[in-house]
Amino acid sequence: MKQFSRKRHIAKTLTWRLVGTLDTMFISWLISGDFKIGIAIGGAEVLTKLVLYYLHERIWYNTRIFTTRSSRTRHILKTFTWRLVGTADTMFMGWLISGDPTVGLKIGALELITKMILYYLHERMWYRTDFGLIEIIEEHDQEEVAKSQYIYKQDYEVSRRSRSEQNGHASFMVLFTGLSGSGKSTIANELEKILNQRKIKTYLLDGDNVRFGMNKDLGFSEEDRTENLRRIAEMSKLFVDSGTVVLAAFVSPLIKDRQMIKSILGTDDFVEVYVNTPLEECEKRDIKGLYEKARNGEIENFTGISAPYEPPVEPDIEISTIGMNAEECAAYILNKLEDRLTLPHE
Repeated sequence: MKQFSRKRHIAKTLTWRLVGTLDTMFISWLISGDFKIGIAIGGAEVLTKLVLYYLHERIWYNTRIFTTRSSRTRHILKTFTWRLVGTADTMFMGWLISGDPTVGLKIGALELITKMILYYLHERMWYRTDFGLIEIIEEHDQEEVAKSQYIYKQDYEVSRRSRSEQNGHASFMVLFTGLSGSGKSTIANELEKILNQRKIKTYLLDGDNVRFGMNKDLGFSEEDRTENLRRIAEMSKLFVDSGTVVLAAFVSPLIKDRQMIKSILGTDDFVEVYVNTPLEECEKRDIKGLYEKARNGEIENFTGISAPYEPPVEPDIEISTIGMNAEECAAYILNKLEDRLTLPHE
């Protein structure tokens, strides 16, 4: 976060006052028909507006809402709040100097439009300059400094190998990918039940369940979905290091995101299972009515309808749920995983 000195706010106050006063003088002259009244109103409001604008600027500086670099929302809101204060002041000055309240109202009403445009442009212009910047490290830079200088990887005596030996099996992540309704979670659940009966340490991560907790701050845009899967990959990596077999059921529609998960886990610790169920079949199974809502435009970015699904090119395991129930699918997958579950020799 950039931090600025008070001289920046003073400079902004002066430049805006120059623009604002000229606009007020012209409008006052236009409404009253008297150039002297225009000069008087513009001159009188210089002092009041200087104080009000400076206070308004400081208040907004200490209000941390809509502060992202890409968002114009903050500047639009500042425009409206200042216009409310500024117009009330102009109306009062117009009434005070002209002696006619209707003149003040007319001046305030007309400048409401012109000042909003001018203020917004003024705000955007100042946003693009670093005048008055205090020389401090920005938040992003602090993060990079922390990564490079102050964070060290700790090594402990209890290793992943020792945990796996204690469990009696190897650990890895199994990613179930496929359309919504393809049967990913159901099959993963059946597989975990079988593994649990064999005393194999497991943990099942499900797309919906994760969004109730750790990822509840994320939406369903492409960027949020990628971040959702990145967090899942990092969490799964910790589970795998603990000696646990992770079963992760996520739509994970894009190849690049699944490759990202694989790169975080490592090739040896990642198994991609493609639950290949046709879209038509998924819609038939849709007890939640999500596909219907997506087709009616009630749900945006829904995979298979308004967002793409990129099937794996060479998945480690591919199954079709047409003609196979969940138990049969789980048994088939387990057969493919037997070698991976065996601890390798030193």
